Amino acid sequence: MLNAPRIPELAQRDRFIRRAVAEGRVLTLADEEIASVPSQKVSGRTVQLFWSSPIEAERWAEALAGNGKLQDITLEVFVTDILPGIATAKGFVGTDWVSDPIEAEIDPRDLIIRLKLEAVPLYAAAARQKGEVYYVGGEDSPMLTPGTEKPRSAERLHVFSARSDAEAHMKKLAGKRVVADPIADFVGSTLAWAAGRGHAIVIEPIRGAGFVEVKIADLATRLATDPASHP
Repeated sequence: MLNAPRIPELAQRDRFIRRAVAEGRVLTLADEEIASVPSQKVSGRTVQLFWSSPIEAERWAEALAGNGKLQDITLEVFVTDILPGIATAKGFVGTDWVSDPIEAEIDPRDLIIRLKLEAVPLYAAAARQKGEVYYVGGEDSPMLTPGTEKPRSAERLHVFSARSDAEAHMKKLAGKRVVADPIADFVGSTLAWAAGRGHAIVIEPIRGAGFVEVKIADLATRLATDPASHP
């Protein structure tokens, strides 16, 4: 069993997450075989190395590979392709690896979740820039998807910051139309409607990475005010 990370490891992981989302990419060595080291914590497992800082990445490329060649991986590819592959191989992720005696060895599934949550403000910023959000409409109201039976969960409204994503979702639901809801109307009316009926709001902060449920009040605040004012 993987031991719980210590405070320095958590700080290293969280710094990586903040930078990766802010920059929209991560870095690894051009030679993927060299960008892998044995786990210090679980025998037989490997740790794939990634960095959020070009300076740190170049330093370790020189140290490990003898050159400064790097791969630049978009955040979307990292979360939807690379991390699931590492999870399937039962590996771990080294975040901003520096060859310390105790290194952060992160479960890739946990990292996916944390990256998506960190990306929520960027989702809200994209929606604010467009001035509207999108969801699938039925005959006379937003079209919901069922919650789970066990344990019981609320029906969900999938909300998108890009019309094309809402259109793709509409095809899955056999919906009638895509609603382009102005931010002011969405915050003042649609979110109030969802809250009053106990529905959940889910968004996909990183395209293709899966949906996360967000608190209605938090989303309303992020959409209604300058995202730069939030931590």
